[in-house]
Amino acid sequence: MRARVQREWRWGVLWLGFGVLLPLVGEADDAALDWSRLFAGEVLAAAVQSRDGVPGVRAMFTVTASRERIWSVFVDYDNFPQFFPGIKDLKVLEQDEKSAKVAFYTPVALMPYRYVLHRRYVEPGRRLTWTRLSGSFKSIDGSWEIRDTPRSGVSLVVYESFVNIGQLVPTTLVQRGALRRVRDMGLRLRAWIEARDLAGYERQEERPYAADRQGGTD
Repeated sequence: MRARVQREWRWGVLWLGFGVLLPLVGEADDAALDWSRLFAGEVLAAAVQSRDGVPGVRAMFTVTASRERIWSVFVDYDNFPQFFPGIKDLKVLEQDEKSAKVAFYTPVALMPYRYVLHRRYVEPGRRLTWTRLSGSFKSIDGSWEIRDTPRSGVSLVVYESFVNIGQLVPTTLVQRGALRRVRDMGLRLRAWIEARDLAGYERQEERPYAADRQGGTD
């Protein structure tokens, strides 16, 4: 059991390290969102799939910050390893006001995964997308989106990631691992955006089985 959880956790870190929006099956509708849970601070996560059949994860959480502040973090490449611990190194190859090409290094289970993503600032201040240009994996696509909420001063952040590993790794294994980690990622990122202490989230990263020892992960 512990070995299975460890494999899921490692692949989940990899998936979340990828940090062109594809059409989704069951795309989120603001009218159907559970605002009570979101405003209570929960990170709502779900397994999703693109219409092309690529497995993925979606996470939604609220942040008490302006869109400008949130956007600045999404393009703060110097600090990515601080709030995305799965990313051990990166290099901005090109960048202008419309996009950036970034090389990432995300080692998982002793495997040195390296890839280049094209991050497009589709709607600056609101939405950016990314897609794999080269390197490890068959495909990597995803997005960050900042939405307004019914509460003044609070924004909704929506994260989506779709990865075709291109290896003989069960999709369910990868998705379960990603779902385990995406909630921690949301909490950590919100703390960074709201300029709060990350010490507690660093301890969570060091204890990947904490939720299992406590009886489940939701």
